[in-house]
Amino acid sequence: MRVCFFILLFFPGLYLNGQVVHNTVQREDLGIHIFYQKTGGRPAWISAAGKPHFDMLTAYLREAAFLGLNPSDYDPVLIQALVDSSYKMLTATDTLNADVRITEAAIHFFRDVAYGRLVESPVKYNGLPPLPNAETDIATKLADSLLLGRFSNFLPSIEPPDTAYTLLKNNIAALYPIIIDKAFKEIPVTSLKADSSNVPLLLRLRQIGIIDTLAGIGQRPLLDKIKEAQHLFNTLDDGVLRDRFLKALNLPLIHRLQDLYKGLNEIRWLHYYKMQASVVLVNIPSTTLVFYEHGKPVLYSRVITGKKSTPTPTLGSCITEVILFPYWTVPNKIAVGELLPHIKRDRQYLADNQFVILDKRGRIVDPSDINWNSLGRSNFPYTIRQNTGCDNSLGIVKLNFYSPFGIYLHDTPGKNLFMLQQRFFSHGCVRVEEAVQLAHLLLDKAAAAMMALEAKGSQPDQHPVVFPVPTTTYVLILYNTAWPDTTGQVRFYEDVYGKN
Repeated sequence: MRVCFFILLFFPGLYLNGQVVHNTVQREDLGIHIFYQKTGGRPAWISAAGKPHFDMLTAYLREAAFLGLNPSDYDPVLIQALVDSSYKMLTATDTLNADVRITEAAIHFFRDVAYGRLVESPVKYNGLPPLPNAETDIATKLADSLLLGRFSNFLPSIEPPDTAYTLLKNNIAALYPIIIDKAFKEIPVTSLKADSSNVPLLLRLRQIGIIDTLAGIGQRPLLDKIKEAQHLFNTLDDGVLRDRFLKALNLPLIHRLQDLYKGLNEIRWLHYYKMQASVVLVNIPSTTLVFYEHGKPVLYSRVITGKKSTPTPTLGSCITEVILFPYWTVPNKIAVGELLPHIKRDRQYLADNQFVILDKRGRIVDPSDINWNSLGRSNFPYTIRQNTGCDNSLGIVKLNFYSPFGIYLHDTPGKNLFMLQQRFFSHGCVRVEEAVQLAHLLLDKAAAAMMALEAKGSQPDQHPVVFPVPTTTYVLILYNTAWPDTTGQVRFYEDVYGKN
């Protein structure tokens, strides 16, 4: 909730040249109130003492685009007018009004640097604790930095000390100057020739930083550079030009820059949660998972996410339990749409795949007592459940968390699919290649009991074993098409769900 304050009513006036100057500026911003309360109500920028701070602030604001931010968000017309006028046209009241507006712009700018400029929530469902009041936090830190003479180092001090953040920022620094260059042009690559006669190809490779020059590159080095570009766009890196690679190559660079901006700002938002608890982070387009403890990555894993027709939703939640040897309760849509046709063709299908049938009260029903041909999408009063075991579709581990989508993270018996470059096969859940190791890390000391049961294996009539996760662990499923890989390279992934 935003609270309206008359600034002069809450601290002993705004001062100019030692005199209290009354104004009637209203601000619906608690951060501004806190800032001037801490600085004693004196102009922070429009004064002889504040001039160095204002100059430093304008230098910071000039870097906004390189920080994944929009310069127009931070009152650029006023800032430029003040730079051009050197304050000469300001009356006392104008000075104070301008000072407050500069403070407002500064707080919003530094808030976005620290917490991210998010046009919309990064997740469709957010069950995480809310962020602290970012504006009051930044207002306090900003005022302290001015009072303690540390403003020259303020911006880097509030940036996330995160490798992924630095990598994305470096990519922005490389790409942004190319895009704003007056000589820059988007020239589509249409030829499939992988040689130096394909000038648009060479030009694009230079624009994306793969080659330095258009002249004098031999065939073998060029093929190596093409493979490097194919790897950058997560396509088959064999040096052969195909439609999928050309589509990725020809995507306008402004879209690539916007993807980098989005990733950078979501990492800022994510950083707060990584500092509060352990985090399991899934990025859908890259089909990867990272587990963070104390803000540091301790486990990487490939994952399989939802098909385009059954996409994995973005969300934030808290992992509450690890289930060893889980049942798979088949969602009704899958039961009637995919399993029922198999059952009608072959009654042995249920037994062969360890499925049992439950009635509405959860009691096991003999499949031979059911008239299967009478059942369909609008008439299926049963639940299909798969028994525990190595062939269970969830593998031997399931990680539970609340979401309105009914999805979860789990193991899988189909390990071969993790070898594929494109891993979008699920109905929405996330299959984790290193699910068992992740479960051990989540359980910490309790992992020993789980490992003892694993060693025995799934027994006949095995029931699921539930292990509560002992410490707070957030799970975040995000959607970013520009994202660092495990080698420290930012790569661009296909927008599989068409969200960008």
